[in-house]
Amino acid sequence: MSQTIRWFTLGIALLVMLTLASAQTPSMYSVGNPSSGSVQSNASQYSQFYQMVSGPAPSNKISAPEQYDITGHTPNNVYLTMQNQAVPYSRYQTSTNLSGNTLWIQGTTDWAQYAVVPQGSIVPLIATSHIEGIGNLAFKDYDGQIYGNNFYFYPDSHLTFYADKPGRYTLSFVSGNKSSNAVVIDVTGVYTPPSNYLPTPMTYNSAYNPYSYNNPQAALDLADTAIANQKLYNDYYSNSAYYWLNMP
Repeated sequence: MSQTIRWFTLGIALLVMLTLASAQTPSMYSVGNPSSGSVQSNASQYSQFYQMVSGPAPSNKISAPEQYDITGHTPNNVYLTMQNQAVPYSRYQTSTNLSGNTLWIQGTTDWAQYAVVPQGSIVPLIATSHIEGIGNLAFKDYDGQIYGNNFYFYPDSHLTFYADKPGRYTLSFVSGNKSSNAVVIDVTGVYTPPSNYLPTPMTYNSAYNPYSYNNPQAALDLADTAIANQKLYNDYYSNSAYYWLNMP
């Protein structure tokens, strides 16, 4: 009988120790199903990877890539995968095949492949492509829907992601028949979809963006619009006017 009580007491003590240990160990991220209405996480440790929006919210969730010179803007460290494995950028350069495509969340001093950010923030991204030209950015929305956007990628491009709703987002791109790594962004906050909720596809219309029409992305957007109009109105369309589309 005394031995039974001893084992019972030992089991209770072990349970208390495990409970205290788990309470003292913070979780790096904890993401709920967006449809459940809750996403909880500590975004403060990722504060270098986002900026809060000041003024009107962006009209597009993902901005078109802009040419970027990373000279003098390389990171101190890169954080790999969702485990945030820290590697000095100098070591990453020498130990990794850099001939492919890579996508990064750009921080003030470091780059990462995963971050937790608050709802309503802007997340800067760096895309490095092994070839300049048209590519496709794959985007998995918070509701699980997957969209593809045709973008013109430079060897080094800068673009942004707008965290308008809580949930998990995944981004990657394909350029020159090579896929990049994926970046994962968990957005904190509380969102309850209405009863008549229907996912809204992400759209991009160059007419509502401030960049010049005399660049590859603008020509690509206008060509997409012309194709859509042709399907809608059975109008004649020729992409010969969009010379950027004919680049090898």
